Amino acid sequence: MPILAAAQVQQILTWLAVTAALLYWARSWQRSRTPGLLAMVKALAALDLALVLGTDYGPHDWLFGIPTLPNYIVHVLTLGAAYFLQLFVLYLAHPADTVPQKIRSRRRILVVAQLALGLLYLLGPLRGSLPGITASEGDHAFVVAYLAVFELYLGLAMFDVVWVGRHAKDLPRGYLRTGLRLLRWGGICGLAFVVHKALYSLAVSFGLNPPWAELGNTGVSRALTTAGILLLMAGVTVPAIGPRNQLRRNHRDLEPLWQDLITYAPEAKFDAKPTRRADITDRIRQRLTEINDVLVGPLQPYLDPAVYQAALASAEQDAGHGEIPPSAVAQAVTIATALNSKNPASSDRPLPFPSADTADYREESAWVAHVANAYARLTRTASNTEEPQRRVIRPA
Repeated sequence: MPILAAAQVQQILTWLAVTAALLYWARSWQRSRTPGLLAMVKALAALDLALVLGTDYGPHDWLFGIPTLPNYIVHVLTLGAAYFLQLFVLYLAHPADTVPQKIRSRRRILVVAQLALGLLYLLGPLRGSLPGITASEGDHAFVVAYLAVFELYLGLAMFDVVWVGRHAKDLPRGYLRTGLRLLRWGGICGLAFVVHKALYSLAVSFGLNPPWAELGNTGVSRALTTAGILLLMAGVTVPAIGPRNQLRRNHRDLEPLWQDLITYAPEAKFDAKPTRRADITDRIRQRLTEINDVLVGPLQPYLDPAVYQAALASAEQDAGHGEIPPSAVAQAVTIATALNSKNPASSDRPLPFPSADTADYREESAWVAHVANAYARLTRTASNTEEPQRRVIRPA
């Protein structure tokens, strides 16, 4: 009973992980309808349905009175999920314009594998009225061929995943590197599942009975598939969720700088305020736009290049700002000085900051967050004024 309960918990956790990943990627695809995201949604949908149909519901003939039909549908869905996972990995590792040519060969292999699987199912498991399509039925020639087709294709897909994961060591530390490593280990578990299943079927076909179970609540196949699925789900989710969490942190870090700039020029604030349910990308883009509108608009005449150059020289000699770049510290000092200045700068040369020199809003938000963090350190709330939220430069 404890083993059965543990197996049920394992099944539920695996299904919940896949379903959560499916909902997340489906929402991501609605925001950005790219081929790579669509491939991942299809892979997760097929895998999710396969997990539902592969659950032990008690009677073996619960689906139209055919014991092997759930097994066959699960295998068809698994091959489909593996194919779409291959597509996702190809889009992850190669330029998008080169992927269609690579897809064609894999699509042909999938069609051949699905046709062979269907034909062998009709000739073997269905015709022979077998209780299940497992390696334990290895004395049936068509079952051996059926499982061989399934294992070969699944092995090819897992090899694709492992092959791409080898590039993880060449990447800088970050979410993508972690995700590729998790994908690689998930692919290794998938390859181990394929090798074990093939060797188990071969042993049974020669009349050998391995002392361990292949399927069931304590079977090796269940342990390998569960580990592989969880690692693959983590591998495809970490590179997506990690940057979004970073955007949320950047959005919070922008608060002190944004608040003071909007207090200085309230007309720069958008009338339509984003709700908490709005996507983080929309919220941070709006905040960046409002910050830049103040800097290039009403505050621009007060941004003094001389202050920036002096602050930059001082910041380059001072190591007390930690991970904040000296140029970000200099920009923060220049902005704080401009907010408290009553006279425009004498120079007519504009200062195009704090935005980084990039068109990527993620990189821009990371840079402006550096400036905002430096600004928060360099300023303090004036408690004895009529504007308690307004900051002034520290005396030092």
